[in-house]
Amino acid sequence: MSTANTNWINIINVISRSGISKKTGLPWTMNFAQCVLIALDGELKIGKLLLPKALNDTKPGEYLASFQLDVDYETDVVPVITALHPYNKPTAKAAESGKAATAA
Repeated sequence: MSTANTNWINIINVISRSGISKKTGLPWTMNFAQCVLIALDGELKIGKLLLPKALNDTKPGEYLASFQLDVDYETDVVPVITALHPYNKPTAKAAESGKAATAA
């Protein structure tokens, strides 16, 4: 059994790699999202996540990403993005209007 896990990610770039498979001779393309993360020690780090084909047109920005675990071609257990939802930070203006609405 597996449940989806959701995390905030900041995608700063999408990198496309392609080539020809040595095994099959067929062309392949993989897209990676370069992401900024805040590590457990509070340090900012940049890493990459493989994007599924359905998300190849992803643009840089902040997202809530849903993940599941899978096994890759080297039999490593890896997180796999299952969905990306744009993340809109609450602005000061929106927070103030929310306070005004509850005060009325």
